[in-house]
Amino acid sequence: MLAGELLSRNVTVIIAWDAPAAFAAKAATKTTPIVFMTGADPVAKRLVESFSRPGGNLTGVAALIGGAIAKRLEILHELVPSPITIVSLVSTRDTGSS
Repeated sequence: MLAGELLSRNVTVIIAWDAPAAFAAKAATKTTPIVFMTGADPVAKRLVESFSRPGGNLTGVAALIGGAIAKRLEILHELVPSPITIVSLVSTRDTGSS
């Protein structure tokens, strides 16, 4: 409903800060450009066709941290080589809302 209201104001572009907002905007328009940010995989969630060619009127940034965690810990170890305890809090539930 809100995406439709924005479109009635003849906006030039829609910025969607999470996947639910991007899906709402995608359902509301096929022509107005939509730029999204999500922590979810936009290809797996069927928000876009692929990373290299999103297709349609959507493009954006996916902050996929899963593969980057090991690298971030490696960099942290290089910065702080003395023994430390690292705790990571994650949700194992994929709500698709990121």
